[in-house]
Amino acid sequence: MYLILNSFVMALFGFVFWSLAARTFSSSEVGLATAVISAVSLVANISLLGFNVSILKFKDKSLNYTALMLCSVVSFFVACSFLLGIHLFSPGLDFILSSSVYVLGFIAFSILSVLYLIMNSILISEEKGRIVLLKDSIFSIFKVFLILFVSGVAGLLLSWFVGMAIGFFLSLAFISPDRKWFDLKKVFHFSFYNYTSTMLALLPGLILPLVVVHYLGSSSAAYFYIAWMIATLLLAIPSSIAQNLLSSGSTKKLQKAYISTVLLLSLGVIGIFLFGKIVLSFFGAEYVQALTLLYIFSLASLPYGLRIIYQTKLNMKGRVKKNCVMNVFVLLITLFGSITFIDFGFAAIGISWLLANVLSLVMVGEW
Repeated sequence: MYLILNSFVMALFGFVFWSLAARTFSSSEVGLATAVISAVSLVANISLLGFNVSILKFKDKSLNYTALMLCSVVSFFVACSFLLGIHLFSPGLDFILSSSVYVLGFIAFSILSVLYLIMNSILISEEKGRIVLLKDSIFSIFKVFLILFVSGVAGLLLSWFVGMAIGFFLSLAFISPDRKWFDLKKVFHFSFYNYTSTMLALLPGLILPLVVVHYLGSSSAAYFYIAWMIATLLLAIPSSIAQNLLSSGSTKKLQKAYISTVLLLSLGVIGIFLFGKIVLSFFGAEYVQALTLLYIFSLASLPYGLRIIYQTKLNMKGRVKKNCVMNVFVLLITLFGSITFIDFGFAAIGISWLLANVLSLVMVGEW
């Protein structure tokens, strides 16, 4: 319950944050900021190494400590590698290289982001969902407060970074990791395949904003990101249910998880269709052009939700390789459709994402 409530709190404050940003900053500035945040999220998720899932399953305090230390080091090198290849990976973000402050800020942001994600898994594994809610609420409140006093792309990113840092360091008071190095051989197989699977699952949402910036421009990236951000309110529901399911380790809760996912997502889809236009208009009249994309994303949340619960069942049974196959399927269809039909605009991205989730269940799943 705390995790589902946390999803709503994050979505609410995310809505307030980007609504203020859209009304205060130009769409180009918002687009660049969202692209940088997507790049940081990509680096952070690459650096997780599957520990976010292993922590939930093995529940060992020395594993928690090892994950925090190792992932922070890995994120440093991944962030540096991204910056070295930024002209290839995302030329629209090469302004980061114009200042040593931007470079150091990007690296620090990446390290903090991976630590923040690891902390969530640690707290959930220790059944401290209320602390996750507290941590994310503090992050959300501070980033909204700080946006009132900043300007430009750097200001948007700074408010996000400072809010995250405050939430992370306060949450440290609620854990007591065993400061010993965990024997990684015990979790290597599970972590490796879950890492691969998780990365494949996250890549569409992390890469698509960069695709939009490259093909449609920074303003379009802002419209896309706002629609995606609103849709993540729905996508967070099955993710929260799946985390609880995996942490409990009980397959008896599967049916309840499926039913809860479908009911909650159905209510969310109805809400999007009734109030989506009104919600987008809060960001400014120009953002309403992403309404069709928002509708498609909301519909896609239903097959997405079923896929997430199904893949959690596979995880519980140790069938992590099949998770990788499903996520490769979704990634390839989403990117192929989005890039091939990008001339049709946002609709190509939304339909590609929807079809990818449906087809992965039909062609890869076992029912």
